[in-house]
Parts: sequence; C-alpha cells; structure tokens
Amino acid sequence: MDDRREAEVRFPPASGSGEVRGILHRPHGPTLAGLVVTHGRSNDMRNPFVRRIAEAASGIGLTALRMNFRYVDEKGRASRDLRREEDELRGAVRFVRKDIGNRPIFIAGKSMGARVCARASSDPDVAGVIALGYPLHPQFRPEVRNPPEWPLIVKPVLVVQGDQDPFCDLARLRDELTHLSQPYELVVIQNAGHSFESRGVKRDTFPEVWAAVDGWMRASLSSENQ
Repeated sequence: MDDRREAEVRFPPASGSGEVRGILHRPHGPTLAGLVVTHGRSNDMRNPFVRRIAEAASGIGLTALRMNFRYVDEKGRASRDLRREEDELRGAVRFVRKDIGNRPIFIAGKSMGARVCARASSDPDVAGVIALGYPLHPQFRPEVRNPPEWPLIVKPVLVVQGDQDPFCDLARLRDELTHLSQPYELVVIQNAGHSFESRGVKRDTFPEVWAAVDGWMRASLSSENQ
C-alpha cells in the first residue's frame, strides 16, 4: 500500500474474480471511519462530485475510497440488474475493512451508484448508506412503481436529493421512505437537479450537499460510540 494520502489501489470484487480499480484518500490524522464512494452510470471515479466527496471525507478523518465499476475500464455497460456492480462494491468494502480494522464503514452512491449501494447495504460491514440523487423512477415518470433496489436498503440511510430531479419525485420519495425498515433522513437541496446542478441563480451546491453528509456521518459515529 502506498503511504501517500491519495493513491491508486486495486482489489478484487467480493467474488474474488477480476480486479477493481480505485483511489484511496487517507486522512491527515487518525482514521475515524471508512467511506466507499461510487459513481453514476455515465461517469467514473474521476467525476468532480465523486472526487470532492472523497476529499471532504478524508478531511474530517475518514479513509475514503472512490472506485470504478469495472464496466468503465472495460468500456462496456453496467450489468442489467447491477449484480456485478454490487459484487465490486462489496469487494471495495472488504478492502477498506482490511485497511481500517473494526471502524464503521459507510457506502455512498451518486445516481446509479446509490442503487448499487441499496443492493449492497446488507453487507455486514456496512454501517450506513448515503444516497446522492437516488433515481427512484425513470426520467419524468414517477408513476412507474416498484423500484427494484430500493426495498433492499436494510441499513440507516441518508438521502440527499435535488428538488428539481426528474428521476425522483419528492412526494413519491417521501412516501417510499416511510416503508424502510431502518432510520432515514432526507435532505432536499433547493433549486438543484439530478446531479445537484444549480437551477436559476448559478451557485456551487456542493457545500450544501456536504453539510448534509458530514452532519449525518458525525451523528452516526456519535451514536456508535455511546
């Protein structure tokens, strides 16, 4: 393992077959927890939003791993049911577990990555899920019911959503949240789209997103230590 604060790493998926690529961000001081950050369908771990989440997490004492799903490096497509991507995310969680010992590990996903996090939430090493722009239904079609991965969320979850996201009707989301078996928190970013791009007055919405993520993780870690 490279001792620099940011280093490219490689690890197997949970099934053990193949190689997944990621970038590991280490904190300056002691590690409080771990975070695995996953990307959306049409981008990768170098996406600026994904990178900023990992960098901000390492800044508050987390060992953060942003990863590529293998289809990106293969120049292919995500699997139809996201089962392959779930296997890769679980492999990332195992990699972080070996690195940070028994500290809590959170998983965070942007768009499609949040769906993969829902699938992987049953992993015993996962302490909580952070969904960043969850695509609850097809674009502009909130009437399409039964999102396939959503019911698989079995850990505490933070959902951060833009109020103008065409993939997630807020009224529908609020209803779906009440059916989860674990505690949840919803933070709505005003005048923001699916990737938290600003609508109307131009602004950087990342500080608002990060404030929600930071506060939720700190509260989660505080409750773990009680």
